[in-house]
Amino acid sequence: MIVDIGGVESDIVSLFILGCVAGFLSGFFGIGGGSLVTPILQVIFQIPFQICVGSSLAQTAGSSITAVLRHWKLGNVDFKLAFLILGVNFLGVESGARILDYLGSLDTLVIKNQEIHYVEYYSRWLFLLILLVVAGLITFESLLGNSLSKGKIKTQNERNKTNTKSTGRFIQRLQIPPIIDFPKSNLYSISVVVITYPAFFIGMTTGLLGIGGGVVAVPLLIYGCGVPTNLAVGTSLLLVFFSTFYGTIIHSMRNNVDLTLLSTLLIGSTIFAQIGAATTQLISGRSIRFYFSFIVWALSILLIYDLITRFF
Repeated sequence: MIVDIGGVESDIVSLFILGCVAGFLSGFFGIGGGSLVTPILQVIFQIPFQICVGSSLAQTAGSSITAVLRHWKLGNVDFKLAFLILGVNFLGVESGARILDYLGSLDTLVIKNQEIHYVEYYSRWLFLLILLVVAGLITFESLLGNSLSKGKIKTQNERNKTNTKSTGRFIQRLQIPPIIDFPKSNLYSISVVVITYPAFFIGMTTGLLGIGGGVVAVPLLIYGCGVPTNLAVGTSLLLVFFSTFYGTIIHSMRNNVDLTLLSTLLIGSTIFAQIGAATTQLISGRSIRFYFSFIVWALSILLIYDLITRFF
């Protein structure tokens, strides 16, 4: 069945399948699914970028709430840490949306005898940069961790604790007042100032690129703060829900949410988010991070292919 999405004819079955995959990844990795949905809608379905951003945010908000509830029941959410980050995160979402408005108002570029909007061109490069940094960091840690701890750790809880200790925790070393503790995540003496600066950047990627921020938040919580992987996934999903819900309101006011696209994505993603969340209890923290890096690498390759074929 073919439907019109932002002036582009799209197959509704393919969109439904995309929603199912995004929902599973949302619950499993804590990334919200927007980091998958937005580039695929833009690159494969050729849907206008502003519609991709607004509809992806709305879909992510809907699917992530079901995954959050599941992780909450499993004890994987640090509410104190999440709500500290959220205040600055909202400011970042608003800033990202305003930047998107500005880029959308600019004239078009002419590359290889084809016109393309500034927002379509530069969003691809920014997406690619973020994905490559995150994928490289997680892959390096996962491979290094495997080589250092073969056969020495028996239980999943012990694996998660060891993985946490092996990561950088560089944020913990910056003791800028005020200082706060997060017992749920076994984090102590964390600078409020230092942890809120990355939160602003996460929010900005949400408002600008239509991703929930989990693709940045999960590595930040794991590698920057030393949060155990399962807690990082659950806490990230809570951040994703609130930031994407706020982003949905902002983009709805700009007519960037397509209801047909949203409803199609939501049907599959809401169901599969529950399945993804439950699956995290069956797999070790290091394995989750390694699979996460694989997904990010795949998205990076997709964007590189699109950039090469369209602009070079």
